[in-house]
Amino acid sequence: MKLSNYTVKEAYETVKSEMKSIKRRHSKYIEMTRFLETNYDDKQRVLNQYIDELAEVKRELAEK
Repeated sequence: MKLSNYTVKEAYETVKSEMKSIKRRHSKYIEMTRFLETNYDDKQRVLNQYIDELAEVKRELAEK
């Protein structure tokens, strides 16, 4: 099967364009994943602080 130069070039440009699109989406995915992980870690830290404070209040009440 013989392909014309134009057909090969057109196919190459299509694949190149698709790869750029995939790379952009992947980059946005990585960025969003980092944001969500950071957000989760912050919320987990705050929740742990509340749990520690609650445990301290329970201990104080138990001592009285």
